[in-house]
Amino acid sequence: MKLPGSRSLIKMLVVSLLLNSTLLVAQPFVDVFNLKMQTFSPQPYDADQASRLSGYQQEATFLLPLEQKNKDLILVGGDYTKLHFKKEGSSNEHINLFSTSLLLGIDHGFKNKNWRMTFLIMPKINSDYKDISMSDAQLGGFVLFNYKKKENLHYHFGLYYNREFFGNYYMPLVGIEWKINKRLNIFGDLPNNLNIEYKVAPTVYAGASFLTVISSYRLNNASGGMYIREGDKSMGRDDVKLYLNSYFSKSLMAYLEVGQSFYRTYTLFNNANELQAPPTIFRKSHNGMFITVGMAYRFRLD
Repeated sequence: MKLPGSRSLIKMLVVSLLLNSTLLVAQPFVDVFNLKMQTFSPQPYDADQASRLSGYQQEATFLLPLEQKNKDLILVGGDYTKLHFKKEGSSNEHINLFSTSLLLGIDHGFKNKNWRMTFLIMPKINSDYKDISMSDAQLGGFVLFNYKKKENLHYHFGLYYNREFFGNYYMPLVGIEWKINKRLNIFGDLPNNLNIEYKVAPTVYAGASFLTVISSYRLNNASGGMYIREGDKSMGRDDVKLYLNSYFSKSLMAYLEVGQSFYRTYTLFNNANELQAPPTIFRKSHNGMFITVGMAYRFRLD
C-alpha cells in the first residue's frame, strides 16, 4: 500500500460508518484501521419507567487508499458493526443487529488541479444475521466534488444515496475543510456532521463533533420481512460529543469520546412500510449519554 504524501483529496477521506450510515467526511487525517467500543447509558422507557434500555456498539473499519501513476486513488474499505440492545426491569431481553459494508471507489483529479472528484459504491448487509439473504442487502453510493479555494481552505459539494429498507434515501452535502491556524481545524459535511478540532500538544488533539445517523435493519424471516428503522423520520439520530485523541507514535493513536444522543429511537415497519407495534425492547426510551473508547492507525495530513 502506498499512501499519498501530497495535499490531495486523500486529506478529506475517511469512512464514517457509525451505525451503518456510511458517509465520507472532510477531515485532515485518514484512518487506515479503526477499532471502537461505544457504550450507551441505561435509560428508562417513556411508557415503562421501571424498565431501562442500555447497550453498546462494537465497530471495526478499514480504508486503503492506493495511489496510481496518474495520481488518482483507488479506494478499498469496509466496516463490521454490532449493535447490542439490553432491556432490564419488568422483563429482561436482549437483541443484536449487525452490518457489514464494503467500500469501492476512485478519487480522480481533473486538469484544473483545484478540482477533484470522489465516486464510491457501498454495498452492505444490515440485519439481525439470523438467516442472511439478499433481502438483507442494501446498495449505496456517493459522489463528492472538492474545490481547493486556498491551501488551507477546501469546499465540498456532493450527494449521498442509499437504498434503505424504507425506500430511496438521498442526502445532499455541502462541506468545508478549513485550517484556521496551526492548531485549529473546522471540517465536516453538513447536514451529516461538523467537527471542531484543536491541537492541545504535539501528540494530543481535543474537539467537539456533531453527527446525524439514519439507518435500517432487516429482521429474520420469521418476522415476515419486517425491518427496524433507526432515528427520527426527519431528524435521524443526532449525536453531540466532546473528544480527546492521543498519539503513542506517529500513526498509532487512542481516543475517548463523551456525548449525548438525541432522537435515538427504533421503530418497526412491515414490507409495505406500515408502522407496527415494536418489540418491547425497541419501545421509545429517554435520550441518554454515551462513552466511546477506541484506537486507530491514523495518518495526519496537515
